[in-house]
Amino acid sequence: MTEYFLVFLFLLLVAAVFYIGYERLFRRSSKPDSSLYVDALRELLDGRQESAFTKLRQVVAEDSTNLDAYIRLGLILRDNNRPERAVQVHRDLTLRPGLTRSDRVSILRQLASDYLALEDIKMADAALNELISMNPDDHWAHTQLLALQEKAQLWNAAYETAVHILHLEANKSKKPLARFKYLAGEQLFRKREYHKARILLKEAIGLDPTYTAAYLAIGDSYCEEDRSEDAVTFWGKLISSVPDQGHLVIDRLKKTFFDLGRYGDIQGVCEAILEHSPKNLEARQALAEFYEKKGDLDQAIDLWSRVIEDYPENMEAVLELIRVYLEKGDQKKIAQLLRTIEHRREDKRRKQPGKPISSDPANPTA
Repeated sequence: MTEYFLVFLFLLLVAAVFYIGYERLFRRSSKPDSSLYVDALRELLDGRQESAFTKLRQVVAEDSTNLDAYIRLGLILRDNNRPERAVQVHRDLTLRPGLTRSDRVSILRQLASDYLALEDIKMADAALNELISMNPDDHWAHTQLLALQEKAQLWNAAYETAVHILHLEANKSKKPLARFKYLAGEQLFRKREYHKARILLKEAIGLDPTYTAAYLAIGDSYCEEDRSEDAVTFWGKLISSVPDQGHLVIDRLKKTFFDLGRYGDIQGVCEAILEHSPKNLEARQALAEFYEKKGDLDQAIDLWSRVIEDYPENMEAVLELIRVYLEKGDQKKIAQLLRTIEHRREDKRRKQPGKPISSDPANPTA
């Protein structure tokens, strides 16, 4: 009986020694070295990507379950212009069993970035949409998706994405959305679908009543359908709604009024603009031209003179004023105007350091 007991104790001792040895040798050697992983992260933070890459490869070689190490390996590859390799690394991770929701989100974000770097629009779109389906409040995913949709000129989809982004940002302003409605309308305009285009363009104005380009495009669409009166009416809305930008319709209205036999109406348009913006260059010029054609040269001279006074570098106004003086046969005024311009040029030179004024144009050194 004693012999059996001794044998049992001996076997128990052998088992204990074996277990301790196994723990110290085999199990210990198979445990990942966490300090190596920390070193790799430190290298990344310090910007030493090559060293970090080497250490991360060692980490995954010793511990294939370290998902973060694989993700960072792919990130380094992408940062070093090897997005195709990064895709391989990150795509393989999606096939792993037992991934948590957080794991999948992290992997998808990297995959989307890989595909964006590769300019693979289709795959990037798929990854971003899957990411959004898992995390509808992912601001980064929505902004990246919006950039893709803009690049592909998918304006209706871009509008919906922009709506969601504004919601995430708690931005109650609808003005940023007007651009997408305008671009969608412009797209239809180019396809000659003018009625459909106007619906979207008017929606753009509803979102941002100051969206000048939409007013212009709606008027243009009416002109394309030979509805000049409707075009004039809508361009008039621009002048009343955004008077600072009213001058943008002057050339359009001049042509349309001429076609309609109502050229004299341009006077009222220019005066309405000048009432709000007295020094508006385009409105003054158009009104001066109107008075010239009407034969009211004194009014034209007054307007051109005021233009030159406020915009002395405007040579077009100078030439127009000279032409009107010639038409009146007033050589004295022309000479006076030229002297005034020359004096202004000299004053400007004096204000520029390092540029001496010559008293004799024929002898600069005099």
